[in-house]
Amino acid sequence: MTNAYLGRRFYMIGKNINELLYKQHKTQVWLAKQCGVTKGHINQIIAGKAHPSVQLLLKISEVLSVSIDKIVDTNS
Repeated sequence: MTNAYLGRRFYMIGKNINELLYKQHKTQVWLAKQCGVTKGHINQIIAGKAHPSVQLLLKISEVLSVSIDKIVDTNS
């Protein structure tokens, strides 16, 4: 896997999280508090600049009440 491929995957994960937040009328601050991380970290994930751990992705899916597939789907 190339860096460009991985970068696109992380960008799409961030985009998916952002869309879920928008649809649920939630903020990055709210998500950060629910997940026990900083708003800056959530912002970096959404921007595709930080790579979330599997544990954090699972926590985000739990907090947003969606399957992990909705977050990691990169076919959009």
